[in-house]
Amino acid sequence: MNFRKLDEYIDSLPSVVGIPSAQIAVIKDGTEIYYRSVGLMRPDCDEPLRRDAMYNMWSCSKCCTTMAALQLLERGKFLLTDKVSDYLPEFADLKVFKTDENGNKTVVKATKPMLVVHLFTMTAGLNYDKDTPEIREVLAKYGDNASTADIVAAIAKHPLDFEPGEKWQYSLCHDVLARLVEKVSGKRFCDYVKENIFDPIGMKNSYYHYTDEIKARMAANYRYDDEKKLAVRLDDDCMYIFTNNFDSGGAGVISRLDDMILFAETMTHRGLAPNGNRILSSRTVDLWRSDMLNDVTRPYYNWPQVVGYGYGLGVRTLIDPARGGTLSNVGEFGWGGAAGSYVHADPKGGVSIVYMQSMLNNKEHIVHPRLRNIVYASLDD
Repeated sequence: MNFRKLDEYIDSLPSVVGIPSAQIAVIKDGTEIYYRSVGLMRPDCDEPLRRDAMYNMWSCSKCCTTMAALQLLERGKFLLTDKVSDYLPEFADLKVFKTDENGNKTVVKATKPMLVVHLFTMTAGLNYDKDTPEIREVLAKYGDNASTADIVAAIAKHPLDFEPGEKWQYSLCHDVLARLVEKVSGKRFCDYVKENIFDPIGMKNSYYHYTDEIKARMAANYRYDDEKKLAVRLDDDCMYIFTNNFDSGGAGVISRLDDMILFAETMTHRGLAPNGNRILSSRTVDLWRSDMLNDVTRPYYNWPQVVGYGYGLGVRTLIDPARGGTLSNVGEFGWGGAAGSYVHADPKGGVSIVYMQSMLNNKEHIVHPRLRNIVYASLDD
């Protein structure tokens, strides 16, 4: 193995891609074979980016949420084919937007039920609008006390963009799935994840809400400004954590590299954590990473960074390396976050990759496919 090409690429991120700081670790067959970081903890200090820096994981959180929900599937708490309204009655009377041939939009009663599988697979008809009248009303009423249940009830009141199952659309589906976890487990979502995922895996520095101590350890957050061609410093908050009482299944995890390595390794080893704890059965992990797209939904799953991938129960899954120009193995799976972090699990190759970044407008379509190919090419050097 020779990682010179990967060293060069990571070192080029600030000057060539505009990413101020990042870090990456590669694990092969349970052993870390590569680590590198670039940049500073914050732009106003000279401290290099620390390995123990904390990050908002943004949509990498969805892997934790779907893992939690799949545990409950294993325990017989629900079936993928169940109606969501069997557990969350607020989804029983669904409305949907319809547009006629003249472009006029009306709201009608939905003709299809929302199923649990639709929440996993982003086909429920929901969107990612966090500023609907219904959500604004709940936040005005409850303020920072608005709970996961309150926010999800507001989501249920807003008309769907399409009938469940008709399209793939990235959305607040996994925030609703987090509420489903609460309902069938009888626990607050963040408590369930801590007790059943973070603690058993050994993720001692992973959380759902800030403390002053966590804030002090955060890697600086940025947004890339396309006009100025540079990264602009932002505050460290995640806009999808609506309140301190809302546990975001879609974007709520705050973690660090070494914790996410343990999580990725649990995925790579098909549900078995590095410490020997069984988190999911291997059969469940194989279902998790099975392509759930069909001829109807597949055309809508068209981001440039997922060419060659299908979509499983909340994760990308590689189905066509040739189409994607990808050097990794069929069946590798994972997800990325809005600020650029990336979780990669390859059961066939025994390879886990965790890349941590904190820049919105994140350049993932440029960075993630290149990182993946450089890593796999380096394994043979």
